[in-house]
Formats: sequence, C-alpha cells, structure tokens
Amino acid sequence: MLFGIDVSYHQEWIDWQKVSTSGVRFAFIKATEGSDYTDPMFEQNMRGAAEAGIVTGTYHFFLPRLDPLAQARHYVKILQQIAGDHPTLPPCVDIETPGLGKTGLNQALKVFLEEIFRLTGRTGMIYVSPGFWSSYLPVPALSGYKLTASGVDWAAEHPLWVAHYTTGWPYQVYPWVGWAFWQFSSSGKISGISTRVDLNRFSGGAEDLVALVES
Repeated sequence: MLFGIDVSYHQEWIDWQKVSTSGVRFAFIKATEGSDYTDPMFEQNMRGAAEAGIVTGTYHFFLPRLDPLAQARHYVKILQQIAGDHPTLPPCVDIETPGLGKTGLNQALKVFLEEIFRLTGRTGMIYVSPGFWSSYLPVPALSGYKLTASGVDWAAEHPLWVAHYTTGWPYQVYPWVGWAFWQFSSSGKISGISTRVDLNRFSGGAEDLVALVES
C-alpha cells in the first residue's frame, strides 16, 4: 500500500520537496467548504505538491445546511480555476457534519455527487468515518438474519476514503467492499510540515493510483 497525507490551511506553509523525500506518494488537499469558501492555502499546496512529484487529490467539506448543488458548483469552479488541466485523483466530498436527518442527508449527498459527475464527468469519492456513516445515513439494520433495505446502496459506485484511527484494520462500511483510501491517524509528523498531519494509505500500488487519477 502507498503512503500519503491530507492537508489544509491548518498545516500552514509546507515544504513539499521535504514531504516528497519522506515517502509521501499522494496528498489530498482541501479545496472548498460550503458554497463560497475556498481554502486560502489550496492553490499554493496544489502547486507545491505537483512540483514535488506527489500525486494530488482534492476535497470539499460538505455542509448539509447549504444547497448541495451550489456546493458542488463552487467546488468544481475552484478546481477548474486552480487545478486546471493538472491530473488529480477524483473529486472527493468530506462528510463529517450532521444535519437534515438520515434521509435528507442521504439525498443531499447524492445530489452533490451527481452534480459533480455532470460537471466533470468523474465519479466522486466519499470521505467518512464508519461511526458517522452508520449514525447519520440510512444504512441497513439487521432484521433477524437478514439486512433490511437500504437507501445508500448507490454509494457503492463511489470510491471510499474511510477515516478510522486504529492500530488494527478499519471497520467495514456498508455498502462498500473494502476501501480505496484509509486515513489511519490524525497525529502524524512528516518532514516539511511543522504541525501534526493526517496520515493515509492507498489500497493498491503505483499503477493503481495512476489508474484512479485517469478515471
């Protein structure tokens, strides 16, 4: 598995060349939040990571109280302005804020990702923790020995970036089989970054990562 990080303005200025020499192969960089916020370090981080030869990805911090279409359009607009034609990992939605109830959040998330696909032609990824997903989305429950019907089966079409800080293996999240990326720590120390940073693994090799960039 390949090793990577995710960053935002919280990591302040980053020496990406040093990050590269520490073994980091990919980096998810915060782009946007809500319907009008852009991370102030997004452009600098994208440029620095790319120049250091690190595979870049981006993510949008989703706010359920705001229009999912407006959020998707803002995210894509900033990607087009800053990332341009630079090849990146698929767009990603970061879900860690509750709201709207289970059915409402499920629908808003689906609308957001459908709009991402309409605007970019790419299937977006989902970042979430097992606890959040099972608590705030309409996942199936056991009824005897069978699972009840679920409204989140559509999510299996989207790569999963699971957040689970454990020394073991991350919990399985319905409806996915496995995961694409795993954020396993929020307290990493990496050369070139003065603050703590999230650490991640990719469940594949270099060719698999390139294939995901091209998907």
